[in-house]
Amino acid sequence: MTDTPLFPDLDLERTQLAHSRACRDAMIEMFERVDPKDSADEFTKEYIEVTVEEALEDLRTPGAGDFFGRIDEAGDGGIADRWYIGRRHIEDAHHDPVVVDWRAPIAAPFYRATVHDPLGLTHRRRFMMSTEPGGLGELTSYLDEQLDDPDSADAASGIPDPVLAEIGAARTGAMREIVATIQPEQDVVIRAPMEQALIEQGGPGTGKTAVGLHRAAYLLFEHRRRLVRDGVLVVGPNQVFLDYIGNVLPSLGERSVQQRTVLDLCVPRVEVGATDTDEVARLKGDPRMLDVLQRAVIDGIVRPTEDIRVPLGARTWVVTAVDLCGWIDAALGGAAVNRPLNRRRDGLKAIAQQALRRHTESDEMWSRAAPLRAALAAAFPVQQPKAVVQRLLANSAVLAAAADGVLTEDEQALLLAGGAKPGSRKRPWTAADQLLLDEANSLLNGAPFVFGHVVVDEAQDHSAVGLRVIGRRSPSGSFTILGDLAQSTTPAGQQEWPSVARWLGASAHEVAHLTIGYRVPEPVLAVANLLLPLTGVDTLASRSVRLDGEPPTMRVAAATGLATAVAEEVVLARHRHALTGVVAPLRLHAAIGEALAAAGLEAVERVQDVTRAQIPMFTPAAVKGLEFDAVVVVNPAEVFDGTARGARLLYVAMTRAVQVLRMVGDERFDAESIGRPL
Repeated sequence: MTDTPLFPDLDLERTQLAHSRACRDAMIEMFERVDPKDSADEFTKEYIEVTVEEALEDLRTPGAGDFFGRIDEAGDGGIADRWYIGRRHIEDAHHDPVVVDWRAPIAAPFYRATVHDPLGLTHRRRFMMSTEPGGLGELTSYLDEQLDDPDSADAASGIPDPVLAEIGAARTGAMREIVATIQPEQDVVIRAPMEQALIEQGGPGTGKTAVGLHRAAYLLFEHRRRLVRDGVLVVGPNQVFLDYIGNVLPSLGERSVQQRTVLDLCVPRVEVGATDTDEVARLKGDPRMLDVLQRAVIDGIVRPTEDIRVPLGARTWVVTAVDLCGWIDAALGGAAVNRPLNRRRDGLKAIAQQALRRHTESDEMWSRAAPLRAALAAAFPVQQPKAVVQRLLANSAVLAAAADGVLTEDEQALLLAGGAKPGSRKRPWTAADQLLLDEANSLLNGAPFVFGHVVVDEAQDHSAVGLRVIGRRSPSGSFTILGDLAQSTTPAGQQEWPSVARWLGASAHEVAHLTIGYRVPEPVLAVANLLLPLTGVDTLASRSVRLDGEPPTMRVAAATGLATAVAEEVVLARHRHALTGVVAPLRLHAAIGEALAAAGLEAVERVQDVTRAQIPMFTPAAVKGLEFDAVVVVNPAEVFDGTARGARLLYVAMTRAVQVLRMVGDERFDAESIGRPL
């Protein structure tokens, strides 16, 4: 294909693309020739093997030799430098860059330059490519932006067409990387310094999750040595969500990042076999429970009330109860106050040995001081987190002592009501109990593993106890915190960002507001935003760049025919949108599943790898963070239910749609319904 009047440089750019791919192939051949056996020592050999393996894996990734952008820097009398921007660094035989990694500092102006602030650029070019089987594509067109001439017809205004095309593309059931379409406000967040707790507050479709993941990739690029050593952790709300985002970081060349739910982090792990009521879950996640647990582990230390007689040959050493209590106080306080409790026992032993040495002027008597050793073990036992939490939640006396002045008698009774049943020795563990167990373990033994940086998605849904579990995994306080307070829907969720930072243990935090929506069309977002004043939190409404689109529809059906009506709406939506999802109250799932089956469809609880006949179906609380081309929301009036939490749940459900939102209910629900006072 030759150049066209619209794209006169197309052949030249295709030649450049062929050159960059050839350079990539040459780099692969070079790394394949490296022989680690020639290394001076085993350590160097292992290092070279790992480095070469990672480099080859990156270079063999589809699209590794491609570029999606070009920037021209201003110079005296013309172009000073020209850089092609892509997903990987590609260089020629002279080690000169052919393609610059999107994370490199020199690439930042590609994302941030505007006509009003060109950042030293004269010109920006965005490339469009066809997609071909096997990962190779061909340049089909490009968009030019003349940044040094505000009056130029080519000067960009608003969101470029290639970006809008990518944003509006059909969904595949897996989140995609956005390196070619990162917008200025997103790039500022991605490249922010690592030594802080950075909070991304943004409404639906503002790209919070994608930005957070790309920030993780950027930090690994900027701080490679440190973060490869210390690790990066991504905490997601559930496994479906983690599966949905699972390919983003690998597609960016970062495969070592751990992605877990908060329950996956907990130590010790227990089988969660029960579910708390909302009231109990709210109480167990309350920050006061952190104080109660702290007291409970301290209460496990039994201060002696009697003197100890220690036979030492012909003499007997009497250690008074007052002395023993003083030793315990010394072991608990001072420099040891921040050490895990079980490790402070070593301090008590050292104090006792020192006292014995002073009394006997010998280092050999400790083995003969059995009564003293037994007394110390009884007073300051090694505690187990399961035993601590079991006692606390099943023994009224233990709970009353630990919760005195912290929890009311009614709250204590509420906790005890969920304990082990009479005659049963085992307590049915809940998800909130699992978090308490991890806190108890951290108090007793310290955090079992830590990371150099932690990304927390849907952070507003974590309880104070859950945030403490996550916070202990980053002792340096380096966090990327993603969320939307208007989507806080869990019983013990958060309603202000300073509290989130506090429970994470971050000494300082900064809030970055993402207000531009890229996913949800304006006609849908405008209706959903009407719910914001009813959510009980103070957030900024996001605005969509996608001004076109269909307004939401509302179909009313009799309760007896509701499931059938839902299936009919799904069939209609699927004619145009392959990835269509259903969001409905849990009580309706079985009936809707049967109606879908009667229509030749199958309800599934995932978004990845769904076939044409499979329809993802979730509750409003479980669908958070996911997206579909078309969404059918069932019984919106029931989801709303007149409460702040109901408003948040419906806000979540309505804003999962990338193209079309259809609502079906046995009661009409529209903008006037949203406007009614709580």
